[in-house]
Amino acid sequence: MPETIGTITSIKLSSFLSGTVNAFDTCMINLLEAGTGVSWVFLLWNSRDDAPAVERVRETQRLALAREAAFRKFTVHLFAELDSSIVDDIQVDFT
Repeated sequence: MPETIGTITSIKLSSFLSGTVNAFDTCMINLLEAGTGVSWVFLLWNSRDDAPAVERVRETQRLALAREAAFRKFTVHLFAELDSSIVDDIQVDFT
C-alpha cells in the first residue's frame, strides 16, 4: 500500500442527498506532499448517513486526528491503494 507523506492544508466535510434514503457524508482532505510540493486530495471517509455507530465513531476520531495535525502542521502519513483516493490508514508524527 503506497504511502504519501506531507501536511494537511484543508479539510472539507460534505453531506449529500440529506433527508433521503441515499444520504451520505464525506470528509476530504488536501495533503501537501513533502519534498515535491504536490497537493493531493484524499477521502478520509465516504459513508452512508445511517452507518452503524461504530463506523461513525471511527470517522469522528479520524476527523479529530486530521484536524489536530492540520492545526499544528504535523507531518502526516496517508496510506491508500494506488487506484483509490480513500484513506486506508492515517498516521501523524507528533513531534
